[in-house]
Amino acid sequence: MKRTPISKYAVKETRVRLKHYAKALRHAAKHPDDQEAIHDLRVSIRRVTQSLRTFRGLLDPAPLKRFRGRLRKLMDLCAAVRNCDVALDLLPQVGITGNATMKKTRVEAEKSLHRRLKKERKKPSLSVDTASPPADGDWKLEQSPEDNLRRVLPAQAEEYFAAGWAAISQAASYQTLHQFRLRSKRFRYTLELFEHFYGSEMGRGAKILKELQDRLGAINDCATTIDLLKSDRRVATALSELLRRRRTALQTYARGQFTPQKLDWWKGWLSRPLTRPKSSVASSGSAAHRG
Repeated sequence: MKRTPISKYAVKETRVRLKHYAKALRHAAKHPDDQEAIHDLRVSIRRVTQSLRTFRGLLDPAPLKRFRGRLRKLMDLCAAVRNCDVALDLLPQVGITGNATMKKTRVEAEKSLHRRLKKERKKPSLSVDTASPPADGDWKLEQSPEDNLRRVLPAQAEEYFAAGWAAISQAASYQTLHQFRLRSKRFRYTLELFEHFYGSEMGRGAKILKELQDRLGAINDCATTIDLLKSDRRVATALSELLRRRRTALQTYARGQFTPQKLDWWKGWLSRPLTRPKSSVASSGSAAHRG
């Protein structure tokens, strides 16, 4: 059976994610007031960005720089809307209602995003091709995708665990937790690029990362809301106890996940990719619809 070179595999998987991004962009442009539409667009941007980051050196860099800038701008505008939605959803949970300032900020953020979405829809999509010659990096062209994965992914798991051990300490700052949250997303989206090379253990690993991501996100929601309304002392007072409980819950869960035994499990299955991977089209399509 002829194996796909890692460079062609990179192009194929990136194109799949670009297709889902284009679909999410069209939907969000039609429904800028829909929280789920904005969420789906943000997820699609993160998946495209992680594909470009993961396959750096294998893809032609010429068209990527400007496109990355477009994605960053769009992500910032999506984040502004999303942060308002988080605050408006979170404040009533701690007894604060009717925040007119936040509602007004949300309306303005939505207008800015909508203008950008309409512009982005008119711009050409990214054309992806292999780099010639490829730059030096993690991936070796002379090796099969499976051999590349045996070498690269277990090492990434070690790096992720090192970051995790630091992030779950009692003394970790909220900035450290925020950075680890972003790292968790990147690691998860990297693994999704190769999910058809693995069996059920990939699903178990993705579930663990999603749980960590959600718990870290709950903490970030509190911190973001406090920062957005830092002039309102009621907000910091009302959210401080919720923030403490969420941090304790994260540490309890994470301590059970970041153990030497769990690291051995991650490295073990990541070092055993399938030699006859599942269909990448079906697999990648399902991945792009998970949050």
